[in-house]
Amino acid sequence: MTDEKDFEKTHEKFLKHFTNGIIHKLILWIISKENIHGYGIMKKLDDFFSFENSKCDMKINSSKIYPILSKMEDEGLIIGEWKVNENNKRVKYYSITEDGQQFLNEMQAHMNVILGNPSWMNFFKDMTGMEINNERN
Repeated sequence: MTDEKDFEKTHEKFLKHFTNGIIHKLILWIISKENIHGYGIMKKLDDFFSFENSKCDMKINSSKIYPILSKMEDEGLIIGEWKVNENNKRVKYYSITEDGQQFLNEMQAHMNVILGNPSWMNFFKDMTGMEINNERN
């Protein structure tokens, strides 16, 4: 039997891996909804990762988000533009590019395949205890 400390360490690694795997996609999706600055993106990400876990801090901070934004700019998925905000401070606002939107469209197609697969639906049901409705709006 695994001791509690090993289990907690494994659980923390899993949560961090999950977060790192999805955060780029969430950021791109958030930017696709509005032109937004880095701090605004962090606040929106807090809505996704607001669950409390005393063993693992899931809060997204600037040391994590700005390198991701820079990489996404380099990859041509987003564009950053410096503007002066209402407090007369220079702030970089991000918007999605055509390539970024194409990436999101492809991600949506992959998610539709996943949600159409009964094995995935059984997995989600077992993990959440809820039926997942995969009907389109």
